[in-house]
Order: sequence, then structure tokens, then C-alpha cells
Amino acid sequence: MYNRRVAIIGAGAAGCFAAQRLFDLSPHVRVEIFEAQDRPLRKLAVTGGGRCNLTNSFQTVADLREVYPRGHQLMKRLMYSWNQWDTMSWFEERGVRLVIQEDECVFPQSQNAMEIVGVLRRGLNIRCGCRVGLEELDGYDAVIVATGGSRNFSWLEPVGVEIEPPVPSLYPFRLETSGLEQLSGALVEECVASLAGTSYRAHGTALITHNGLSGPCILRLSSYAARYLAEHSYTASLVMNWLGDVCEEGAKDLLQALASNNGQKLVCNTHPDAITSRHWEFLLSRAGVSSDMRWNAIGRKQYNKLVSVLTSDCYQIIGRVPHKEEFVTAGGVSLRSVNPSTLECRQRPGLYFAGEVLDVDGVTGGFNLQAAWTMGDAVARAVASRLGK
Repeated sequence: MYNRRVAIIGAGAAGCFAAQRLFDLSPHVRVEIFEAQDRPLRKLAVTGGGRCNLTNSFQTVADLREVYPRGHQLMKRLMYSWNQWDTMSWFEERGVRLVIQEDECVFPQSQNAMEIVGVLRRGLNIRCGCRVGLEELDGYDAVIVATGGSRNFSWLEPVGVEIEPPVPSLYPFRLETSGLEQLSGALVEECVASLAGTSYRAHGTALITHNGLSGPCILRLSSYAARYLAEHSYTASLVMNWLGDVCEEGAKDLLQALASNNGQKLVCNTHPDAITSRHWEFLLSRAGVSSDMRWNAIGRKQYNKLVSVLTSDCYQIIGRVPHKEEFVTAGGVSLRSVNPSTLECRQRPGLYFAGEVLDVDGVTGGFNLQAAWTMGDAVARAVASRLGK
């Protein structure tokens, strides 16, 4: 028999997982979820291209700052109680077979996000199309806010929480026309992207698009520099090192080795392994090197220009491209407004926050969903302790 009631606002990943963990910890608690949209877990159903990258092994993450530009200290604290292995075990215990890809991203073996949605919805009391305010939930023993990323936090003003202004994160860049767009669809592995005049820098795969650049490397950079780019109206100078971490001296050595071994060959027919033929021809043109020139005919100035294009190729960002599938908001309820162990609101006891509504966000690769699971567990533990297991 239920003798305590908990309300959850928002039927996204964090809200539904908090409800499931409450069932695990306190079966006697009645949990009601209020969702403003017409169906729960809409965003989860399309994440990862409909395959659901539900977490990451974190095996290549040396510092959580790499994957949580905002909230890494909170995540470090909370992940002592619920980490990626706990997440994987929880879903596997409920019949979901998981696979860890070479890039350390974790997906259901079925490659179907609806399998994850089904597990999270199981047994939940969700009221869809039901928008509620805090004043309507006074009769509940605890309230969990898990409304996800938002641009409107005016409904929380009566609580007095501090709000970090929300700005978009994780989006491709629209670039000024340069000819690069003619390579649309091409992938460049292991490059480094940075913003000129700043310390913002990201490493990984870039995808050339019809109007700019996308891919994990670019999305990470947009996350790291989310506030900077918003403050500069999404305009900045983008610097691409197409050879990854190879410096200018390394690039010179690479080109000299190519010239030494292929002196009589056309430069267009021999290129660094990291660069495709089409991309190489484009970079040659940017460096002013004719594709029908032979390696032994290239002068010092042309070598230097080619080195510069390979390691510090500049493009002008003129805007962002909406990335609906993986859209994430940086900002939200300030972490100063919550207890870092329980995520309980400092201004109103019994009110908790979980998920993207807080000023916590990650880069692509399953890190945002792991944050949802970790925070969902944290508030469930806190509420279960408050109400008595």
C-alpha cells in the first residue's frame, strides 16, 4: 500500500530513471510523472540515430572535464554511487543486451532505442500532455524536476534558484564559402579543431557538410565553447589541423619524406595517409600548389604554405546549424542552488533537480545520458532516504 507520494515533472531519461530507481529502493512510494509533451522519452527515442548511445565505457577518458564541460566536479562525486558499469548492469538485468563499440560508445545490441524506452517506461504512471507548476504539487512528499534543457525558467522564479543563462551546445558549424563544401560527405579522421585566439580545442573525427563542418570533433568544440560562441553571435575563426596532433615541424618532416621517396611523382598522386585524395587536392589548391607539379619541383615557400594549410587551416564560422537529434542545452539551474550529494534544492527542501535542467552537460558519445542515469539515481536515493525505505 502506498503511503507516500512523489511527483516527477518531466518524462525524459532522468525523470523516468529516477522513478525506476525509486521503485527499486522504495516500492511503497507512489510515483506520478507529469509530462507536457504527448509522449514520454521522445528525445531518447531518436538519440544516436534511433539506436540510443546510452552510455560510454569511459576507458579513454583521463579527466571528466574532457566530456563534461559543465558539471564535471558534480559528476565525479555522484559517479562514486552510480557509474557507467552500474548503468550497464541495470539494463542488462532487465533483459537488454549491450555492446561496447571500438569508440567505447555503448548501444543496445538490437541497435533499437525503443528497447531502452520500453524498459524505462515499464510500470510507470505517466500523465502525458499534462503541464504542471510547483504550486499544484504541494500535497506531495517530494518533487523531482527533470524537465530537460529549456530556454524558459521563469516558472522556477518563486523558488529563488539561481539560473545560468541557457545557450545551445552540440551543433555543427556553418562556414563561409571556401570550396570545402564541395567535399560534402567526406570524413577526416583524427583532426584537431580550435578557435583562434582562445584555448578551446577538440580532437576527433570531422565530417565535411554542404555548408560547413560537423562530426564528433566539431560537436565537442561547440560544447566546450558554447558560451563563448553564443556571446560572439556564433562567429569566430576556426583553425583546423588536418593531421591531428602533428605540429608544423612534424608536418615538414612528413612532407620531406614524401618528397624524398616520390621526387618524380605528381604531388596529387601521393599524400599523407590521414588525408583522402579529394581532400588532398583541395588542400593543395589552398596552398597554391599545382596538382600537376612534381614533388622535386616544390619550392621552400610552397612547402611552408602547404605545412600551414595542413596544420592551421583557417575558416570563418558564420553561424550554427541546428542539430535536433543530439541537441543539448548548456545552462539551467545553477549547481550552487543544490546540495551536491542529493541534488536537493537549497532554497526549498523536498524539491530535487535531475538531468539537463541543471547546469550539467556533456559531449557526444553517451555522456549526456550517463549524466541522466547518474543524477536520476542520486535523487532517487535522496528521496528514498527522506521518506524511509
